[in-house]
Amino acid sequence: MEYGVYVQHPFGDNMILTCLHVDDILLTGSCYDEIVNFNKVLINDFAMTGLGKLVYFIGIEVLYYEKGIILHQLNYELYLLMRFELKSCKSPLTPAETNYKLDSDAEGDDVDATTFKQLVGSLRYLCNTIPNICYAVGMMIRFMNKPKWSHYQDAHSECLLLVCFGPCNGL
Repeated sequence: MEYGVYVQHPFGDNMILTCLHVDDILLTGSCYDEIVNFNKVLINDFAMTGLGKLVYFIGIEVLYYEKGIILHQLNYELYLLMRFELKSCKSPLTPAETNYKLDSDAEGDDVDATTFKQLVGSLRYLCNTIPNICYAVGMMIRFMNKPKWSHYQDAHSECLLLVCFGPCNGL
């Protein structure tokens, strides 16, 4: 995967951030005129088109409102619920408690480490737009080498929380 963030300081305190991911480019910065000028240079030097205002970038959708913007990954959330067969499951009522401890020596059956890693990695990607799951996902990451059934159930519960507590709930 090719990606990167590049910073340019054209003058003074102004800056332009160029975010690259595969064949997508996101330009942002502190001075609108400098961004427009830099965009023109890129369009003249490379075979590319400017699509205007950001709507979608690396799986994150941007919604604009009078008071600000909302970043969400609703399509990705729905994809995860289908992929891990969680669409018809009942969601827990509350997020993970901050003093809740997962046990590394938990008794129980081992689960497929690859599937567990895929689920936890998918949840980790959602931390970009749902920061309130970071703690629980961080706890689950500790058990990537030898996950038990209880760890997998906790990962499933965290995924189900997206249905009730995701950023797009109620939009």
